[in-house]
Amino acid sequence: MKTADRLPRVHFFICGNTRPEDSPLGRGCGLVGDHVYVAMKQEVSRRGAISDVWVTKTACLGFCPKHGATVAVYPGGVFYTEVEAGDAQDLFEKHAKAR
Repeated sequence: MKTADRLPRVHFFICGNTRPEDSPLGRGCGLVGDHVYVAMKQEVSRRGAISDVWVTKTACLGFCPKHGATVAVYPGGVFYTEVEAGDAQDLFEKHAKAR
């Protein structure tokens, strides 16, 4: 095992988990999570930050909103729920804009 040579400055984890309609936990983030993932990747690319801001689509992050998707941001361990694709720019501004 070897440690990674390079780490991101900011890493967005976006839930794309899908459950059956009758799941007691809800349907999951599914398609909305997919749209959030694409929007975040586009925002990072548009800002020219692909080498230090990473975006990863995940399975369940433990929070299942009734609407939207869940996004976790590291460092800091900040979790957002009910995120929509239109929130990508705001998330980037809050967490990844060069300071």
